Amino acid sequence: MRFTERCEFKGDPAEVWTRVSNLQTIPTYWHGTREFKITATGAKTSADVVFAFGGKGKAEAAVDEKGRMLTIEYLDGPFRGRQTVTVTDGSVQAAWDVVFKGAYKIVGPLNTSHFRSGTRHALQRICEGLTG
Repeated sequence: MRFTERCEFKGDPAEVWTRVSNLQTIPTYWHGTREFKITATGAKTSADVVFAFGGKGKAEAAVDEKGRMLTIEYLDGPFRGRQTVTVTDGSVQAAWDVVFKGAYKIVGPLNTSHFRSGTRHALQRICEGLTG
């Protein structure tokens, strides 16, 4: 499954980046992620993930402050692959490139639709109530 969603905003890109780059608040904006529990920090941050739709996984996150890009590599769980979230002046974009495993593979087209919708809503939540 590959797709990209984008949300435009008026306000301070630094405020949007603060929301995107704070790994502790991922479940606040990304409702498909029930928990993002950090297990180790370093060049990449390791995390145990609990998904709202069921299932658990492992992920590594890299925060690129200069490029304002968050990259999450999903290493184990219902799917594997990469999500990137990038903040520019006036927009935030999320791109997914993941492959579903097991029973989640069977309902692939439904997963894609669900992920796209969830991504649009997450980006809208990230952009809400900006003060700039």
